[in-house]
Amino acid sequence: MRILDKYLIKEMTLTWLAVTVVLLVIMIGNVLARSLSRVTDGSIAAESLLALVGLKSVGILVTLIPLSLYLGILLAHGRFYRDNEMAVMQACGVSWLDIIRPTAMLGLFGAVIIAVLTSFVSPWAARTEQSLLFEMRENSALNALVPGRFVSAGDGGTVLFVEEASADKTQFNQVFMHRQQPDQPPAVDTARFASYQADPDSGDEYLIFSEGQTVIGVPGQSEYIITDFRRQGVLRPKSDVKSPSLRNKAKSYTQLLNEDGPAEKAELQWRVSIPLAAFLLALLAVPLSYTSPRQGRFGKIAVAILIYIPYANLLVLARKWIASGVLPAWVGLWPVHIAVFLLIIALLCHRQGWTWLTRTRRSSAHIVAGAR
Repeated sequence: MRILDKYLIKEMTLTWLAVTVVLLVIMIGNVLARSLSRVTDGSIAAESLLALVGLKSVGILVTLIPLSLYLGILLAHGRFYRDNEMAVMQACGVSWLDIIRPTAMLGLFGAVIIAVLTSFVSPWAARTEQSLLFEMRENSALNALVPGRFVSAGDGGTVLFVEEASADKTQFNQVFMHRQQPDQPPAVDTARFASYQADPDSGDEYLIFSEGQTVIGVPGQSEYIITDFRRQGVLRPKSDVKSPSLRNKAKSYTQLLNEDGPAEKAELQWRVSIPLAAFLLALLAVPLSYTSPRQGRFGKIAVAILIYIPYANLLVLARKWIASGVLPAWVGLWPVHIAVFLLIIALLCHRQGWTWLTRTRRSSAHIVAGAR
């Protein structure tokens, strides 16, 4: 590798990493804010917050790396133009091919990273996240119980409310429980105090109410059974919900290939398209980064974003069309990539090829005129 290639790759890589860190911090902050709201609502346990944010960050990287690579190369080349380094390199005989070669190498490296993420890491993260969320739904509602909020248990028929709770969530004050079982009238339990107990052998969970009342009856009817008690144990019903089937983004390549549905085909093409999109965006940044000295380093950022947004949206739209059967799977996402590839060729020709063709035609016209 030449010294010039090493220098260009180093500058582009540093800018790429800086852009990736900035965008990742912004995206993780957004995910963390949504997850914190779910913690306060009791949907997820606080102990699992960091794990869920980390797993979601893997999925974010899959779509974030192509954009950061695109912007990183664009900003690095913009600095070359701003500092007149590109003019010096071209004056020394450096061609467009010499500029594109290290950029293509970096783009290929980014595509390989994304291919690893989409093939192995992202499906594993999606499976782990799905399993973790299912386990939290199956765990006791007391783990997610927040004083002053109504919390639904995993069985879907039990709602709990406590006014105060101890730090270990085993002792409660002013407890309300609504129980609704199939083919049975609803029951409402209220008590001044309650404690949590679990059977280590069977795994059954109990709330031991003290100094309370149980009301059993159908709302709107006059027949009720009211029972006052000093101490009563209530079994928490277990959920009969089975483990959910894997989503397509959580399946491995082998599982997707063994299934012949349009949604699986769309997922396969998506996993191939993301690395390819990263490589094409890296090449697109080379001709797009050209700026005059007065434009500055950020002269083409707006244009680059206006190109990236329809490119990304068309890929997502084509994926949905394939999954719904509107677009044939053999057509796939390739027309979108071909359009971007033709745009790259057109921009490169505009920067170099069309000018050369114009000069060639003019020279031929002068020669013919001289011969006459």
